[in-house]
Amino acid sequence: MNQMISAMEKWIVLIKEKLQSWLETFITMLPNLVLAILIFIAFFFVARLLRKVINKLLLRITNKPSISGLFSSIFFLLILFVGLFISLQLLHLEKTISSLLAGAGIIGLALGFAFQDLTSNFISGVFIIFRKPFDVGNIIDTNGFTGIVEEIQLRSTTIRTFQGLHIMLPNKDIFQKPITNYSLSGKRRIDVALNLPGKSNVNEAEQRIRAALEIMPEVKKDKFEILFTDYNGDVIKMEVHCWIDNTIEMDFNNRRDKILRQIHLAITPHEEVHA
Repeated sequence: MNQMISAMEKWIVLIKEKLQSWLETFITMLPNLVLAILIFIAFFFVARLLRKVINKLLLRITNKPSISGLFSSIFFLLILFVGLFISLQLLHLEKTISSLLAGAGIIGLALGFAFQDLTSNFISGVFIIFRKPFDVGNIIDTNGFTGIVEEIQLRSTTIRTFQGLHIMLPNKDIFQKPITNYSLSGKRRIDVALNLPGKSNVNEAEQRIRAALEIMPEVKKDKFEILFTDYNGDVIKMEVHCWIDNTIEMDFNNRRDKILRQIHLAITPHEEVHA
């Protein structure tokens, strides 16, 4: 019984010594603790202020609320982490800082492997938005699809084809493959290949085609050429190159149709045309 009481007294003394040691440590570190808390609070308000500034700045540059909000939030968290590390450094918690950095690295590596496709699409979307190889409303051709860009998001881009289909393409596929942007150039060439009978009067055929194209408002004046490309005795091959205004969306097919009809009327019935 006496031994049990003696053991309990030893435990009580040990607990008192530990509590006293912790209290002394707390009192000693109290100024640093107050300073660390104040520094972290200051970093918090600075980070929040800079987040608003960066959000407005990026919104002016990209005109994309999702992009500006994402990067401003990332910047906000980075500043908070800097404030947290400085606060822990003041409290002489270097081991805690090392553990946090190691943990963040391991988590980032694991997430990178787990979501590598998502990460690739996200990075590609950022490059597309900032480099702007195309914009909403442009007519583009990529990955075998041709249509009007409806929406550009961080993960995917939506294209509406001329058949009315909405295609969502991953940004990684768009960024890694060739893109034809028909809306960037102010003009576009239409090529028409014709096969005329070998006995045709080529000069007369050229004059009729030229006269038919000159009266068309869709064709730029002096922006077409007629070339005879081959002759084998039975067939004369020729090509007509016409330049049209390319700033009007979804008007290429209509203008090409008018040009083909006009060339057909110019040749027929004077000459027999073979496709």
